[in-house]
Amino acid sequence: MFFSFRSTKQHENGLRRFFGVTANSLLALFVLTGCDKLGAYNTWQAGGYEPDFNGLSYGHDIRQVVDLYLPNRTARPAPLLIWLYGGSWDSGDRAKYAFIAKRFNQLGYAVAIPDYRLFPNVRFPAFLEDTASAIGFLSHYAAQNPDQLQQSPVILAGHSAGAYNAVQVVADQNYLKSVGLPPSHIAGVIGLSGPYDFYPYDVRATQNAFGDTPPERSQPVAMDLSSMPPLLLITGNRDQTVFPRNSRKLADLAPDAIYVEIEDTGHAGTLIALGFYLTTNKSVLDPVEQFLRDKLPSLPQR
Repeated sequence: MFFSFRSTKQHENGLRRFFGVTANSLLALFVLTGCDKLGAYNTWQAGGYEPDFNGLSYGHDIRQVVDLYLPNRTARPAPLLIWLYGGSWDSGDRAKYAFIAKRFNQLGYAVAIPDYRLFPNVRFPAFLEDTASAIGFLSHYAAQNPDQLQQSPVILAGHSAGAYNAVQVVADQNYLKSVGLPPSHIAGVIGLSGPYDFYPYDVRATQNAFGDTPPERSQPVAMDLSSMPPLLLITGNRDQTVFPRNSRKLADLAPDAIYVEIEDTGHAGTLIALGFYLTTNKSVLDPVEQFLRDKLPSLPQR
């Protein structure tokens, strides 16, 4: 299913178009130039928003920890969304995505944001093994804390390399099997500007992270996708980092996928769209909210 949102041309006036361009420029400043800038952006958007549970350990490595944010008590036990951040598999910090947790908490979802091991300390498939381990840990946590989390399927969501992790950990069923979970544990996957068809490894990030891994092990588009859960794949038509063809091809191959292409939006624009001040983009937020309502509805908050 293909959607192309033209809000800046068909549904927005000239002032909103100006702010849309400004938002993308801000995102380039805050996100693409380094983690410290992302931290500043996160503080601007989320203030002092803190996890209810910080640094829960799902493994023995210092990076194998997860933060858990819960919605208000009237929305509990809450369905769980697991957010996987990007960073070319060589950078990232869960604490800099509180604005993501705030956004989905307000929709009635608990949000888990794991760190995972990164290059140069590890290469493929360690970051996927960590993703699976975090999902398995959170499944056990939900069973032990039924007042906080629903014991139900979860939604995976991520941006860029995190979107890859979210898709590939389900596309290759061995990862979930390794932690004792069936494919049905994943109610759906939301991928923002994700790389799913990037072989040969012709940029430094993929060369570092994947080395000489054969494509049949690393590429979501090379997997048997017959058991994939529903996908929502959103990309910007001006993405020069991860070209839209990645999302388009995966959407063509997957049995149940919605493809959304956002006009006048680059690689980081699909991430900043989930912010609150100046940068919110309903062309991204609306299909995300609809997908969540359809695949894993939350309790109404009062």
